[in-house]
Order: sequence, then C-alpha cells, then structure tokens
Amino acid sequence: MNRRLFPLALSLALLAGCAPAPEPTPEPTPTPAAAVDFHTFLDAVNEKRRAVIEEGEPLDISPWTPDFADQNHTFTDGEMEALMTHRNMVDYLPPEKAREDLDVFFTLLRTTYGAYEYFGGDEVFEKLRAESIEILEDTTTPYGSTLIRLATALYLPLEGTVLDGHFTIGGSYLLSKLRTYYVPDIYISDPTGLSEDYVKPTIGPDGAITYGFFAMSEDGSDLPDTLGGYELSWTPCETVGPGHFVFAESEYQGIPTLLSRYMSADTPEGEAQLERFATCGGEYADAPLLIFDVRSNPGGYSNWMAEWFEGWTGQPAQPRRSSGKRISQIGCYFLDYPDEAMGTWAVSSQPGRWVEREGITFLLTDNWTASAGEDVLTDLHTVENTLVVGVNTGGCYLVSDNFTCYLPNSGLPVFFGTGLGFHETMENRDGIGYLPDLWVNPPDAMEAVARLCQYYGL
Repeated sequence: MNRRLFPLALSLALLAGCAPAPEPTPEPTPTPAAAVDFHTFLDAVNEKRRAVIEEGEPLDISPWTPDFADQNHTFTDGEMEALMTHRNMVDYLPPEKAREDLDVFFTLLRTTYGAYEYFGGDEVFEKLRAESIEILEDTTTPYGSTLIRLATALYLPLEGTVLDGHFTIGGSYLLSKLRTYYVPDIYISDPTGLSEDYVKPTIGPDGAITYGFFAMSEDGSDLPDTLGGYELSWTPCETVGPGHFVFAESEYQGIPTLLSRYMSADTPEGEAQLERFATCGGEYADAPLLIFDVRSNPGGYSNWMAEWFEGWTGQPAQPRRSSGKRISQIGCYFLDYPDEAMGTWAVSSQPGRWVEREGITFLLTDNWTASAGEDVLTDLHTVENTLVVGVNTGGCYLVSDNFTCYLPNSGLPVFFGTGLGFHETMENRDGIGYLPDLWVNPPDAMEAVARLCQYYGL
C-alpha cells in the first residue's frame, strides 16, 4: 500500500494547500465558426430529456436496502451522546485508544452509513478495516501525531472505493471532483471526426451556438496537446465563488434573473431571502426568458426549491428517482427518525413527469454547484425548454441526510449520511456531476446567455 501522508490541516493538522495560480498565457484571436440552429438544438435537448423522464427504466435501490433490526442496540445512550458531542481533537492518544476509535468508525459505517451495502457491504468493508489496522499498526512509517496516523488509517483504504462526494474524514473529502478545462477562443463549425470527450457545444463570441474544446480531468495532465490540427492550451475553468447573499432577484440585460447561492441560512436576513425564494415562483411562471443561477451553490435543504418549483409550474417537481433513508439507531437519536421504524429503510420511488412550458430557462452551473444545489438541476431537467449553461456540477448527490460524528477518544470528526438515492439513471454521479448542455467558462456564462438571446432574437 502506498504509505503517503493523509492531507491534514493544522487545526487537525488537516487543511488542503492551495496550488499557485498558473502563469497567464496570451489569448489567441477568436476563430469564427458557423452557427447551430437554436431551435434544432433546443428540440434535441428536449427530446433527450423527455425520454429519460418518461421512458427510462424504473430505478430500484432495493438490492442495497435490507432490514437490519439486529443492529438496533449497537450503541449505549452514553456512546451515542459521545459520538454526537463536539470536542477538541487530541494530538496524542495511546495506540489502544486509537484502535478503539478505528473499530468505532467501522461500526458506525456498518450500522449507519446509507451507501454501506452499495459499496460492497461487509465483504468490502471488512477488507478495508483490515487495511486500516495495518496502517495504524505500521510504526515504521512516520505519520506525525497519533491523530494523523489514525486519520490516515481511516482515509487511505476508503479513498477510491467509497465514491461519495459528501464523505469527509477530519475535513478532507474522500472523493476529488473532476474539474473542467477549456481552450479559450477557439470555436469549431464542424466537430465531425473530433472526439466528444474534448469537443462540446458552446456559445461563441457573437452569441451563436458552436463548438469548442472542453474536457473533464483531475489535474489536466491527461489532456492532449493537439487535436484535429489545433494546438491546445488547456486552461482550468473558474468558479464564481460564494456569494455574500443567499438569494437575490435581478435582471441581466433585460432578462429576469434569479441568483441562488445557498439553500440554507444562519441569519435572519438569509432566512428571509430563502422565504422570498420559496414563494416567488409564480411571479416568473409566464416569463418568456429566465436565467436561474446556481453557480457555486453548495446545497442545504431541498424544500425551498420544491416550493419555488410548484409555484412556477403549478405542480410539484417529479424527476425520475429512487431514494431511501436508513433508519438506524444513530439516525433515530440524532436525525429524529421514528423509533418504531428503527432497523428498516424508508424507501420511495417515482416515475418522472415531463412539464411542458413555452418560455426558455437558462440554468447556470459550475463545479461548486452541489447537493441541494443540484436538486435545482434535476428538477429543471423535467421542464421543457431548459438549457444548462456552464460546466459539470460538483457531484454530491448519492448520499443524503449527512451529519458529523466525533470518534470518542480522538475527537476526530467524520461526516457521512444515512440516505441513498439515484435520479434519472442508476449512475453514481458523485465527483463527476451533471453535465451542461452548453459548455461555458462559468464566470462568462451570464454574458454568454445574453449574447445568445440577442443573436437568435429570443
């Protein structure tokens, strides 16, 4: 096993470092490209989306949701209280106490984690536990403090197996997001013969739908230097960053615009903005054009979007989905699940419902659109004439109802969820996210949409 150090920050001794910004490169002269017919493009998106919603195979999570009543009394009340109580982390603890925390961690997963069976159940996690013990007891490799050794022992075996965009150990995510890279200012009229892995529909400098170079990668090192005679200088796409507000309404070049940066709030002002968001849907029901901006929205609670959608369309959102909550002992204690259902799963499945609508909606996304922010996307995917503009979302969607536990001896925080769910297909999108219809560097997306509307006379 590769005994690399676990990326811990100083507070834990566990924060990720920031790479220096790349040197700026000269911008080439934009290459002109012929326009794609807008309504032909929109019709193709509509048909693809409608088919997923109305004709896709039923989604079924039953193979991973068996009853587990034998686990109902795994923890004492005192142990549960300790697991839910925040405490300062210790730099040193005796080896036997670190081993106790390791055992508690894997017991927590076995009895509580919503994707435990999905990622292989006892057969897989017992092997991961054995690897963790090996790392913890391997004193020949210097890991620094006992805390870092414990965190490393938990992290390394799960990384690459537990593909869950929410899951963190000591604040470090198990799963790295794929970033989007692009080649600025090269536009292609005819992508025939060029790989769809690298050439995507985009919005050109005049507003026309055309094609450009976009690709997903962990660090860009695997992207080609040339393709189809083009010299490619790949540049990482940017994000818009967190906003200083929760929700706001405005216009952009005459187009009504909703800006949603968070789906939760911790101030009265933020709560008031969410209340406004939830109740304003009907005011935009007849808008012929609408921009809905969820760039860098990391999530929160999906009820706000659900209420907005029903006001906007006159009916609840109904994406094709199957999801469930594991009603565990910890879940009943901490998440207010019903005690009488302990040891079972609450599972629901629904077919999708396509919503016809005349107006055109542009949804803006970036790599930090995640979790409940992605709920906006899956809901709008059910609505006719919706185009997603930007790059792939963050991919934090497989596991819901996430919360933090603190290992009893070290105080090491671990964050994971009790839910499991799929939308549209049975594909796990965590770390990859949902792909846009029109690929645009996210900070440029708003202006690109306005150019498109002007070019096509929308």
